[in-house]
Amino acid sequence: MALIRELAIYKMKLLKSSFWLHSIFYTILQRFSLFFFGAVSYMVIVRAFVIEDNAVWSLYLTALMLFETIKQGLLRNPTIKFLGMPEYAEKKSEVQYSALLLNLLFSLIAIVAIIFFGNLIGDFLKTPKIVPLLTWSIFLIVLMVPFNHCEVMLQAHFKFSSIFWAHFIRQGFFFSSVLVLYFFFKEYFNLINLMILQIVALFLGTIVMFIHSRQYLLKQIHFNKRVLVDMLHFGKYIFGTNLFSNLARSFDQFITANVLSPSDGKTYVPYYNVTSRIYNMMDVPSLAAADVLFPKNVQTLETDGLGKVKYHFERMIATILAIIIPATLFIFLFPKLIIFILAGEKYYGVVPILQLTVLFCVTRPLGYLFGSTLDSIGRPKVNFWIGLAYMLISLLVNYVCLFRFGGMGAAYASMINSVIGMAMMIAVLKKYIHLEVRNIFKYLVNVYRDIFKLIARFRKSPAAD
Repeated sequence: MALIRELAIYKMKLLKSSFWLHSIFYTILQRFSLFFFGAVSYMVIVRAFVIEDNAVWSLYLTALMLFETIKQGLLRNPTIKFLGMPEYAEKKSEVQYSALLLNLLFSLIAIVAIIFFGNLIGDFLKTPKIVPLLTWSIFLIVLMVPFNHCEVMLQAHFKFSSIFWAHFIRQGFFFSSVLVLYFFFKEYFNLINLMILQIVALFLGTIVMFIHSRQYLLKQIHFNKRVLVDMLHFGKYIFGTNLFSNLARSFDQFITANVLSPSDGKTYVPYYNVTSRIYNMMDVPSLAAADVLFPKNVQTLETDGLGKVKYHFERMIATILAIIIPATLFIFLFPKLIIFILAGEKYYGVVPILQLTVLFCVTRPLGYLFGSTLDSIGRPKVNFWIGLAYMLISLLVNYVCLFRFGGMGAAYASMINSVIGMAMMIAVLKKYIHLEVRNIFKYLVNVYRDIFKLIARFRKSPAAD
């Protein structure tokens, strides 16, 4: 007991004193809570709906996640980058106001697209039931304007604990409401009511986000056309990059829905959604690291130079790989267990898809940290062109594989795209940050060595008895 108490005290001291531990602790906690609430909610939803409704909900959630991720990337990286640049030190209010204008503009474009092209989207996906959900999502898009703006301000000031609580409230409310609806009001458990719960959850999360960020928000309007143009010029590349990369990650569902017959699509789209849920769990450390690494690298580049950025990247990739490699092997060896827990026996058809693709998950951390690192060192244009090239390759490979192999085609495409993407990113990183792959393996071995040393030390400790 004494040893446990000492470890707890030591851990709390580290969390208070270390930027990396404190920031990554809360960011991983946020990402894990998103995964946990999302996964358990999904376990209920996937069992409550027939496969056809699950296909509709899966496509809608993928589209919503696509919008959120693209917009957040568009707002976050340019705003944090410009707030951290010395030449904009006296123009922070102008930077924030420009970010808010970009936020509003992007949201307005999305709303107009839904109003005028919602039916076309439903036709492309061969899923007309998605159209009402897209219409309801307009309320979500409006609420995301203040939610995303406040979140970016908190990220810029390294207030990751506040971001955690806002997301916790949002996802926790939706999770709790889904359970209540399923167990006590099952006759009202339908797609539209789930949409309404999402809207209420986001409203509550926005209130919490605003309360924590109000000290950093604009007190009056400071418009500067030059700042807006500079941010738009910088952000257009990041917007394109996020659009390309997230579309590429969603092709397994979107292109599957488009290419296959409606009956086959309604089977395989939920299959690939189950797979993506598992990958979302494995992406938690990567996403958390990318959230922390970008603002830190913006600062590091100004103070310590490119060599330190390279060091951060190699160490972070190694640490993430040390976490996900054992998880990947476990999922590969026991896929039925994972699928049974997540979605139930009726989704055992996912097993061959999961086993084919899961080992290639070790390339995903590279993709997440690749973009944030290039943006942080002022190379968004390079990131943009690599993202465009990868999306086009991924699109072509998905279409070819789906036409050639049917429903399993997207799984084969995922494997091929992972290898191609990894080769492209390593080549670019070697050029711009002088990445040394051998260092990643060296740091990876060191992580496992430190873990084994720590375990051995605890076993030898008298207090362990």
